Amino acid sequence: MDYVKHEGIRWTIVHGEYEGVERHALDVLYNIVQPHVPYLMTLHSHATDKQSLSDYNLIVLGTVRSNAWIAELSERGHIQPNPKAEGYAIKVFASPLNPERQMIVIAGADGNGTLYGVNDFEHYYLDPNEDDLYEKKRNFTEPMPEYEASSAPAIPERGFWTWGHVIYDYRKYMDHMAKWKLNFITIWNDFAPINAKEVTDYAHSRGIKVIWSFSWSWGEVCDPNDPEELNKWTERVLDTYETQYAHLGGDGIYFQTFTETKEKHIGGKLIAEVVVDWVNHIAGKLLERHPELWLKFGIHATSIEENYPLLAKLDPRVNITWEDAGAFPYSYDANDNQSIAETMQYTANIGGLRGEQEDFGLVIKGGTFLNWFAFEHQKGVIVLGQASEALIDSLSGQKARPYKQWRHQQAYWMKNLHNLLDTLKVIVEQNPKRIAAEALVEHGLWERYMWFPAALCAESMWNPYESAEEIIRKVALAKEVHFA
Repeated sequence: MDYVKHEGIRWTIVHGEYEGVERHALDVLYNIVQPHVPYLMTLHSHATDKQSLSDYNLIVLGTVRSNAWIAELSERGHIQPNPKAEGYAIKVFASPLNPERQMIVIAGADGNGTLYGVNDFEHYYLDPNEDDLYEKKRNFTEPMPEYEASSAPAIPERGFWTWGHVIYDYRKYMDHMAKWKLNFITIWNDFAPINAKEVTDYAHSRGIKVIWSFSWSWGEVCDPNDPEELNKWTERVLDTYETQYAHLGGDGIYFQTFTETKEKHIGGKLIAEVVVDWVNHIAGKLLERHPELWLKFGIHATSIEENYPLLAKLDPRVNITWEDAGAFPYSYDANDNQSIAETMQYTANIGGLRGEQEDFGLVIKGGTFLNWFAFEHQKGVIVLGQASEALIDSLSGQKARPYKQWRHQQAYWMKNLHNLLDTLKVIVEQNPKRIAAEALVEHGLWERYMWFPAALCAESMWNPYESAEEIIRKVALAKEVHFA
């Protein structure tokens, strides 16, 4: 016997497949809705007879391929799915099955798009719909406001860059990345972590590609003009990849060389010229054996500057990921905007060096970073991202380095966000073959808090054509966002 009934207000979810990223999307959606309702949420497969659910308010989740309800709603013109990769469409309207009930459709173009639709439904529809001023609960217990949204990323590859040893909980780190529509992570280590395969698999379940990273001479004494050094490093790179990383199921390799310097010459030759020969030789040998591998070359503009045209000779199969190319968003300090006009011009110059074959990347700074005065290289293999809650707690206080860095940076992200948006638009308008933008978020306790500047960055990478004011407004209203 039911002592309490909820006729007329009861919601249920009609889902598509329960595997891969769509599985996670359903789990997230269920846990978003359940706290709002006074009854136990239930689920129904898309194979369920429609008329049996006509007395429910319905949330329909999935893709045209995975959920027959979404396919039919699209065919009948009730919804217009977004066809672009990772795109989504959301609609809140009167249910076609019963005009006295409501229907919410979250339709992804694919698994990632489905997950991103769920997260944006929470951040940009449910969160603003809660009346926090007068504390009136509205979501799912009162009629939901009609709503329609369709979105897809302007930049296809959006991620974070970090050293591996300062990821303290890799599961929560990845979960929080997925919450903000980030789809790859670059993780640098001196040695592949012992649990690297486990980390890779978990990231994939959240729609996140993993780019494992190691040195191609960065941080070590090296004479790149010496042919013997080049041969030694070629063998070392091949051995490192094939013994430590090839079996992990990762999605690419990021590397750095000898460009992190303000010197423009090495051994009497231009670094820009020498590094092209160095990378082309090593990458060529690696791609002979592993032609499917996405290689990302992290280059520091401080040693290149006006010699950037020489990079046009770099193998077009290799992504060039630029760092330190001017003011914020390339600067560690989000308040650094003194040379922003020159930075924009430099970005335009490097954005299409290899024409239609350009694979362009950049590292967005102005977040958290290592204390290099206390740095030492890893001395061996580590366990990545399984720190105790006690350790994470000890790093999370207001006097700790991450909090103090975020507190400084968030003020200037609000002031200078337009500089990031303008930089990203310059890159998009160069029309490279591929764009990969990633933010430096290391030792920042991202696994504990979804910090405001990092969320602003993620939204900017998704759509740099939205105004800075609107991005700041809507991200600030998302309840999961944390301010220092």
